[in-house]
Amino acid sequence: MPDDPRLIDRTGVRRIATADPSTSTVCVSEEVSSPLLDRVMVHEVAHAVTMSYGLLDSLHDMLPPDRWVPVEEWAAELVEKHGMEAMALASESLGRPVCVRGLCYDRS
Repeated sequence: MPDDPRLIDRTGVRRIATADPSTSTVCVSEEVSSPLLDRVMVHEVAHAVTMSYGLLDSLHDMLPPDRWVPVEEWAAELVEKHGMEAMALASESLGRPVCVRGLCYDRS
C-alpha cells in the first residue's frame, strides 16, 4: 500500500520503492504500474546488489556520512544502467535476443 511504513527511507522520505538490507526486502508501492514498474524494480534490485556484495560498505568507508545517500543512488544507477547495457551487448554479440531474465534493454 502507498502508506506502508516500509516505503519511508532512512532519511524519513516516503518513496515509491525501497530496498532494506536489514530484512533483504524490496518494497514497491502498489501505485507503481508498468512500464515504470519494470524500471523501479530493476533499480531496487540494483540497490540490493550493491548492498549484498559489500559495495556500500566500501563506499561508506571512503566518504563522509552526508555523501552516502547520493553515492548509493549513483552506485545503484551504475549497476542498473551499465549492467543491463553490458548484458545486452554480450547477448547481441552472441546473436541472442537482447534480454536478460525477461528484461529487455533498449540502447536507443
